[in-house]
Amino acid sequence: PLPVQGISVSRPSPLQEAKVQELSSATLHHLGFDEDVPADRVHVDDRFRGPGYGYPTEGTLEAITIAARDEAIILDPVYTGKAMAGLISHVREGRFGPDDTVVFLHTGGSPALFAYNVEMDRSLESATR
Repeated sequence: PLPVQGISVSRPSPLQEAKVQELSSATLHHLGFDEDVPADRVHVDDRFRGPGYGYPTEGTLEAITIAARDEAIILDPVYTGKAMAGLISHVREGRFGPDDTVVFLHTGGSPALFAYNVEMDRSLESATR
């Protein structure tokens, strides 16, 4: 009965929702459940893609800085940074109440930090001013 909210880093919502539904159902099966996640329970927000895959946005860099500074969580600018930017935006928009439980699925990606060292350096430098 739980909703699945995704944040797309590369595809428009309709394309990504089918993929998220498939992965969510596969996860349920892996956990021993015989049910599938209904399509109407999957929602994907594609506002945080920026100009496309691999292009970090200002929101992405802000999310990386907030997560590192406040939670000691390292996010990458390709996947998890964009996903956290979406989560932060959803919180700011009031989509979650104080009693809601939110699970952020961190999928790794720290090697990408080395490919984006210039962007990361600029972002972290401006955050410490």
